[in-house]
Amino acid sequence: MKESEFWAAIDEMKGCADEASVHELQEFLLGEDDEDVAAFQRHLERHLSELRRRAEEAGNPLGEAEACAVVAAGKSVYTRILNEPAKFQEREWDCEEATLLEQAAPEVLEFLQGLPERPERAGWLDVSFGSDFTIPPIYEKSVEGLADLVEDSPEWSRWWEAAESPRLFIILGLMKSAELREPTRLRRRHGFVEFSMSIDPQRVRRLRLPGKARQAAEVASDDLATCLKHVSDALSLGAIPSFPQTA
Repeated sequence: MKESEFWAAIDEMKGCADEASVHELQEFLLGEDDEDVAAFQRHLERHLSELRRRAEEAGNPLGEAEACAVVAAGKSVYTRILNEPAKFQEREWDCEEATLLEQAAPEVLEFLQGLPERPERAGWLDVSFGSDFTIPPIYEKSVEGLADLVEDSPEWSRWWEAAESPRLFIILGLMKSAELREPTRLRRRHGFVEFSMSIDPQRVRRLRLPGKARQAAEVASDDLATCLKHVSDALSLGAIPSFPQTA
């Protein structure tokens, strides 16, 4: 994680370190790999140490919570007070929960390192489902069969090589409850790329009736193609190859 990326992560807190904003920061860090989260903590410790040292030298010592509050305020505020520590007194600070900032990255790192390893597979593409209703087997089978065709395609394999990641995990969210649907999200982490997207649950639920094999194949093709197009755009992989047709 570069210096600029550190401050971009800090900006997730919107200028204040409290329980809610630190949670937002942790959500952001969960999308990073272990090395970047550890680098974030190193940047933070260095900035806190330098700020407190300069403030002490200037005769305006800052406590732990106060220093955390300054860093949380963002790069421009931090730089101003680093250069002139007396300016800390020019505004009111909410320092009550500011020290939570110091635990944000260690807690995320502990969580990431405790995740179970993904099962080893020979291919590069894996599709799974998140759902608050029973997925029609014909749809699940169609998606999995289509994913196998994509994974076995030399053209698609060459397309994925440009991502410089060994694995792509796609999570299809089928949530009938609107409050459980999440926006499209792509994360690089733990040596793989994870992409999740909520799709139209009504189209899938209609596939429960008999005689829906052809329709299931069409819906599965639409959903998986949409996911792969999003991944391609997010990673700047160019146009996706022709999508395979199921029998």
